[in-house]
Amino acid sequence: MEPTSLGSGNRICTVVFVDIVQYSRESVSRQADLKTWFSEILTAALQHAPAADRMVVDTGDGAALCFLGDPEDALFAANALRTRALETPGQPVELRLGINLGPVRVVKDINGHENVIGDGINVAQRVMSFAEPNQILVSRSYYEVVSRLAPDYGNLFQYAGLHRDKHVREHEVYEVQMAPSVSRTLPGPAEPAATPEEPPAPPEPTGAARFDAAVLDRLATALALEIGPVAKLIVRREADRAADARALAERVAEHVPEERRAGFMGRVSERPAARAAAEPAAGGVPAERPPRAVEPEVLSQAEQLLARRIGPLARILVRQAAKHAATSRELFESLALHIEDATGRQAFLAEAERYT
Repeated sequence: MEPTSLGSGNRICTVVFVDIVQYSRESVSRQADLKTWFSEILTAALQHAPAADRMVVDTGDGAALCFLGDPEDALFAANALRTRALETPGQPVELRLGINLGPVRVVKDINGHENVIGDGINVAQRVMSFAEPNQILVSRSYYEVVSRLAPDYGNLFQYAGLHRDKHVREHEVYEVQMAPSVSRTLPGPAEPAATPEEPPAPPEPTGAARFDAAVLDRLATALALEIGPVAKLIVRREADRAADARALAERVAEHVPEERRAGFMGRVSERPAARAAAEPAAGGVPAERPPRAVEPEVLSQAEQLLARRIGPLARILVRQAAKHAATSRELFESLALHIEDATGRQAFLAEAERYT
């Protein structure tokens, strides 16, 4: 993939440093195959970041991805790379990923090509070196910024301790969590203040506020089943760019692996009778939510299916989910969010089809 120029000079940017695990131990032919594969998934992972705001530096056994725009772009790209690595058929490929926010300088190397130097990229590499295979770690500086962009974003990270690099420099790092957040409420804009004399006209809704909360919630839940906790962040980001609900669903679907995209679109387009009954009637009065329709036999089967993957905790989770699920489909989809592995989630939902 062709590198994109960020221009010369000093910059504060977000850097994703990614390394193909044990790349140097592979044969030359295998390394060539890995480079081709990595270039393909990298192109796909970067398609949502504006080309003018990013630059890719080839590091031999991986790459450094530099983002001048929104810091979330780095998280999207890192999560997309890890997801595609986990889902690569055949011989598994493992990546280590580190993210940092800091100063860099764009310079020309001895061949006249643009390169990136500075503490921002150095720390990203150090953070990556602390990661386990297929783990994403972020620096404290990156965590401090992203966790404050919205209340829910803090749930995407867990403190992973203090590490020392080979120069005896200490780094506090945070792990990007695979398990989805239990909270499913997206942040909304504050209500405008009104004066008694002349109430101001309500502002035109923008971004996520233009969409019904139920639409956003359904998209975030369905996407979380596919890619994990970054789903809500992606839905909120795409809502700022989509013209309508259909366009939003299509933009969100682009983050789902291609072979499962059609099924994803089918799920988010469904409007179950139970959910429709709970929406406002023609007269504008909200109908009562129907009583819980999940039979005890289905709850028992749900507990058995979930227990195979997460153990005895399944019983408690099924009881909790049953209090809020209006249909068996809602029950199984909410339970699937507790399965950390994407393949396991899909297998769980496939087995649950007979009960929905």
